[in-house]
Amino acid sequence: MITPAEIAAGLYGAWRLAQFKADGLRWIDGSLAGARRSFWVALIALPGAIPLMILRFSIYTPRVDELQTVLVETIAYAIGWTAFPVVGHIASRVADRQHHFTRLVAAYNWASLLQIGVLVVVAPISHGPILPDGLGQLLGLVVQAAMLAYLAFVIRIALDVPWGAAIGLALVEFFLGQSVFHTVVTLEDGWPLPPGAV
Repeated sequence: MITPAEIAAGLYGAWRLAQFKADGLRWIDGSLAGARRSFWVALIALPGAIPLMILRFSIYTPRVDELQTVLVETIAYAIGWTAFPVVGHIASRVADRQHHFTRLVAAYNWASLLQIGVLVVVAPISHGPILPDGLGQLLGLVVQAAMLAYLAFVIRIALDVPWGAAIGLALVEFFLGQSVFHTVVTLEDGWPLPPGAV
């Protein structure tokens, strides 16, 4: 179980990293136990993820039944929190940074919580009637670029790798997220699951 003190420290560390302050890492428990506990962030982030899912439903309305929608969303949410650590483990071995892997996982999870908080505020503005379509899309692109830069910095500091490697791994995470998003939309548009999956 994660404690309120660790939640506060993790969020503060993520906030410092968002300001491109390397000392933010000192507030995040990068031990094996700390990395494991950081997955509680997925539960903490759920109240923010739900409105984002509802907003997506207003744009890409599911055409399948409620059971399949719940199944797809649940699996996608789990994949969203576990896919990058798998890739990060491979990258840490390739870069000979295995000793920093747990630190990367913990920092990534806390940074993801901060990013979801930003999206909860920005997404309704960029996709809603507040801004003209072109300006809303521009805002979305700017925020996406900022988040990519943020993630690259987190990777660079946590894994202790050069900027090139950090940016490359951040791009891999971005395309993983896009793949999950498009798969979810495709499944909820009525593309059938394999027999027996439901």
